[in-house]
Amino acid sequence: MAIKKVCVVGSGLMGGGIAQVSAQAGYEITMVDVKQEFIDRGMKGIKASLGKFAEKGKISQADMEKALAAIRTSTNLKEAAKDADYVIEAVFERADVKIPIFEQLEEVCPKETILASNTSGIPISLLASATQRPEKVIGMHFFSPVPMMKGLEVVKSLLTSEETLKVSLDFARAIGKEPVVVKDSPGFVTNRIIPLVMNEAAKLLEEDLAGMEDIDSIVRLSFNWPMGPFQLADLVGVDVAVDLLEGIYQQTGWERYKPTPLLKRMVEVGYLGRKTGKGFYGLFDKK
Repeated sequence: MAIKKVCVVGSGLMGGGIAQVSAQAGYEITMVDVKQEFIDRGMKGIKASLGKFAEKGKISQADMEKALAAIRTSTNLKEAAKDADYVIEAVFERADVKIPIFEQLEEVCPKETILASNTSGIPISLLASATQRPEKVIGMHFFSPVPMMKGLEVVKSLLTSEETLKVSLDFARAIGKEPVVVKDSPGFVTNRIIPLVMNEAAKLLEEDLAGMEDIDSIVRLSFNWPMGPFQLADLVGVDVAVDLLEGIYQQTGWERYKPTPLLKRMVEVGYLGRKTGKGFYGLFDKK
């Protein structure tokens, strides 16, 4: 199966990034969202990202213009996905938001269309159950920022066909990613590890074993990480970390994934990190 037309559902940070790298690889892209203002914001982000690459000489001005020209936009999911070869859903990380989208995609997409989700932890089998083509549903877990990060978790459910997997791996490599195949399980691989680090760091802070900046510093210096757990939580979103932990905890009952009260309180008061302009940095660094 040859992929030419790709539909990206969602124009946020992840959806915009996926649309950008796919357009740069030569695919015809339609990026769809529920409101034009969301799309405008997404396109602004794509232009800014491509502009930075052009300024640094990583791409030419002509390549930038070609990529932008390859991206169409729409607020009509039916029109956007009706002739797509490959659809990547990249909306809010909640099953009750994603499942209706897969139900709609099942209705409007050709039978050959592969339906992928950028979910970071929702079971692919659950999303596939909303369709009549579970063999063509797969997880494509990108990492932020998408244009910079090489890794990609390709999540194969029990019913995902080998053909769907092969096409998805070929697509991943074509857009410059290095895919790793994982099984469909709670949190997959990366989110079985990283949220635990953030949760444990929050426990250390609660117990006053060390200050926030000191914890970040020792983790960076000891493991050669580019950022510490609190910096990472602010980047990805404290709410995202809590949702991932809660999702795994609810599916497995493993106590180590139960979100610490500190993380939950921060979500309740809106200290979510960079997206709200206040998170761990902005709360604990001033004390």
